[in-house]
Amino acid sequence: MRKQVVLLGAILIAMVIFGSCKKQDEATKPLSEKLFGRWSVEKVVTTTQTGTGTQSATQNYQASDYMDFRKSENNDVEVKLGANTSLGTFTTTVDQTLYLTIFGKSLVCQMDQITDSRAQFTGTVTGSNPKVTETYYLYR
Repeated sequence: MRKQVVLLGAILIAMVIFGSCKKQDEATKPLSEKLFGRWSVEKVVTTTQTGTGTQSATQNYQASDYMDFRKSENNDVEVKLGANTSLGTFTTTVDQTLYLTIFGKSLVCQMDQITDSRAQFTGTVTGSNPKVTETYYLYR
């Protein structure tokens, strides 16, 4: 009888311990944690703002085109768009800002949307004149 009480107590304690553990809520997860992994690139919309107006160009990509945000010491990102491949870096801030360096340019980006399966961010190319923004549409 005593063994059964001890066993029952151990089971109850285990249930309390494991039941109190919960996964981090998606809303409170840091941006970098949400980004890590490989994303397929659906399209990139490039907008150029000149003194005479705005010009936009959309480049659609194949399922084999990707951005791979790696959990590494340098926060590497590998990007393959068409025939071009680039190894760059990224950093994030608490206010959901993404700093991205790829293809020899730096972008300051704001996340427009991020879920488990879709991400969209718009980045301004640092130092561009006229002002150039790129909006990336990603999926998994």
